Amino acid sequence: MLKTPLRKILAVIVLIVLAFAGWQAFHYSRTEWIPAGHVGVIYDANSGLQKNILPPKAVYVGWRQRLLTYPTQIQPAIYTQDPNEGEVRAADGIQVTTNDTANTTFDVLVYYRVKKEDVLKAYSSFGAIPITDVQTLHIRRAVKEVANNISVQYNVFELMGEKRQEANAKMLAELQRLLASKGISVEVAMFGQCYPSQDIQAKINARVNAYTELEIARLNGERAEIERQIAVVKAEAENKARTLSASQAQGTSLEMLRLQNYKAALQKWDGRLPSITSQPGQTIVIGSNVIPLEGGK
Repeated sequence: MLKTPLRKILAVIVLIVLAFAGWQAFHYSRTEWIPAGHVGVIYDANSGLQKNILPPKAVYVGWRQRLLTYPTQIQPAIYTQDPNEGEVRAADGIQVTTNDTANTTFDVLVYYRVKKEDVLKAYSSFGAIPITDVQTLHIRRAVKEVANNISVQYNVFELMGEKRQEANAKMLAELQRLLASKGISVEVAMFGQCYPSQDIQAKINARVNAYTELEIARLNGERAEIERQIAVVKAEAENKARTLSASQAQGTSLEMLRLQNYKAALQKWDGRLPSITSQPGQTIVIGSNVIPLEGGK
C-alpha cells in the first residue's frame, strides 16, 4: 500500500499531465491555417487589428480573436447566369444598358488579388469581414457600376462583337482606379457570354442573315470575275494557237509548191541544154569544148 506522500505526488503528476493535455487540446482547437498564396492578420475584439502580417502557416487564434486572410495570388470573381458556375450557384450575371437602350445581361469575369503591402488598406476599407464577403458584396457592386459606365458608350452589337476588347480594356482601367485605393488589385476584367432578349436575338439573326447574303453575293461576284478572266485567257490562247497553226500551214504550203515546180521541170527536161540563139549584132563566143569535133577532135 502506497504511503500518503507518494500518493499525493502521483496525483499531482496526473493532474499536471491532464492539464497539459487539456491545454494542448484547447490550443489545437484554436489553431487556424493561413493557406498558401495568402497572408493573414489577427483581429482582436479588445485591442483591434494587430499590425503584424502573417505568412502561410498555422496560427493560434486566442479568445475573442479572429484570423483574417487575404489572397496574394490571383483569385477569380465570376458573375455568370450559369447556375452551375461562379461564386453564387444561381443566375448572377450583370445586366447593363447600352446606348441603344437595350438592357442585356452579360457574364463578367474579374481576376484580382490583395498585395501584401495593401492588406492594412483592405482592412481599413472593408473591416473585419472575410474576403469572400468582400468579393460577393463590394467587388460585385463595383463591377456592376463600372460595367454600366462602360456599356453606355456602345450599342449592344458593338459590345457583343467588334468593340468588346476595347470595352474590356476600359472596364479594367476603371476597376483598377476604383479598387486600388481600397487595397484590391484588379488584374483582368472582361465581358463574357451575352444573354440577349428575344427582340435583340431577332435583330441579331436578321443581321447575321443579311451579312451571310452579302458575303454570298461577294463570293459570287469574285467567282464571276475569275470565270471572266479564265474565258479571256482561254480565248487569247485559242487565238494565238490558230495564228501559229495558220503560219505553219502557210510555210509548209509554199515549200510544197516549190518542190512540185521543181519536179514538173525535171519531168519536162529532155536531157538537152537549151538552144543557143543570138540577137542581131550580138557576138557569141563558144569554146572548143562545147561543140564536139568530128572524130572526137
